[in-house]
Amino acid sequence: MIKDIISKHINTSRTPVSDESNALVRHVSDILSAKVISAKSGSEVLTWVIPEYHHVKKGVLKRLNGEVIADFHKNPLYLWTNSINFQGKVSKEELLKHIMTDEKRPDIIPYHYKQGFSIRSENWGFCLPYNVFSCLNDDEYIVDIQADINNNEDMLTGVAQAGSGGKTYIFAAHTCHPAQATDGLTNVALLTQIFKKLQTMDLKNTYKFVFGPEYYAAAAFLDSLSDDEVKNINGAFFLDLIGATTDFAFSTSFQGDSIIDSIVEHIFNHNVLKYEKRGYRQLIGNDEMFYNGPYYNIPTVTLGQIVPPYYHSSDDSYENINFSKIEEYEKIIFDIIEILETDYVPVLKYKGPLCLSRYNLYVDCQKNPQGYKHIESAQIYADGNVSCFNIALKTGASYSFIKKFFDELISHNLAEKK
Repeated sequence: MIKDIISKHINTSRTPVSDESNALVRHVSDILSAKVISAKSGSEVLTWVIPEYHHVKKGVLKRLNGEVIADFHKNPLYLWTNSINFQGKVSKEELLKHIMTDEKRPDIIPYHYKQGFSIRSENWGFCLPYNVFSCLNDDEYIVDIQADINNNEDMLTGVAQAGSGGKTYIFAAHTCHPAQATDGLTNVALLTQIFKKLQTMDLKNTYKFVFGPEYYAAAAFLDSLSDDEVKNINGAFFLDLIGATTDFAFSTSFQGDSIIDSIVEHIFNHNVLKYEKRGYRQLIGNDEMFYNGPYYNIPTVTLGQIVPPYYHSSDDSYENINFSKIEEYEKIIFDIIEILETDYVPVLKYKGPLCLSRYNLYVDCQKNPQGYKHIESAQIYADGNVSCFNIALKTGASYSFIKKFFDELISHNLAEKK
């Protein structure tokens, strides 16, 4: 499923309000039977205005002899996002005002994104590899940009749901960023696979997957909620850059000490060999500013990887996706959900230290001194007020180790769930 979604949408012009971004939302919505929220270009969601719809018919830069230098249809990144219409002959001096390049990464096409997040398109331009840019030696060039730009189309946001009880947790990823893989698309594909599995499970809590253009999908989703729905959201997770070639990373919520902060850090400590922890919005910064921002202030953790050297460029390609890291992240996310779903407060039904060997629960203090210490401490902490997860935090043991111990006590009628 993951590779199918990525392959279908990787080379499309997924600007915030476009047929291509909407196609991805519809595709995932069909798979997950998701609700689709529509917001018309030019309309207001929260204090944000949905950008103009943009559909490129042609985007070509060429020399006077007809040699094509850049063609949108060969790679959408060649054209600035939401470029306005322009046809004509321009001087080199004028053209250079409309070129973005990156001398430090001379072989890549950079990503010019700013107009895609503006209320109105007001300029045109091309992105060129520096090795191509440095060969612009002619006095004049031909520009041919033809696009349909209007405020008559809708931006689509998908909201899939798994479970219907308990607290609500949000997982989100963005659908935009033309012809780029890990900056959006891989994360959408991963969450689609995860939610397809979650929808078959008996869940205690409610999980919502929000997918649509960066910033605007979060605004449209939050704007659609009632006050009671907002109050029931206990945390959110934003995914970005998963599948990059870099190390795992996460950034904390604004609060920094919420339950989901603790869960994420616990899982990374016990299950991920190498990772970086960053402060709020210090990994990359994205839709968490809506979920964890003013009024809503829902603790939101960003799950991702260190920004790769090919970030915002044509090298964020299918060929550079690390699919094994996507698989690892799927396990990390299910480990997060497992704690949210299975944690409970154990209540002991015995007094004094338990005779562990009598119930085949003894851990040899010589062979496994840490395990022995964890079990000893866990019983003391189990005063009927502390959950398995918080006991794991107090002891330093993994959640799975602590929960397994109390599950076994319950099976012997030595403990019960509060």
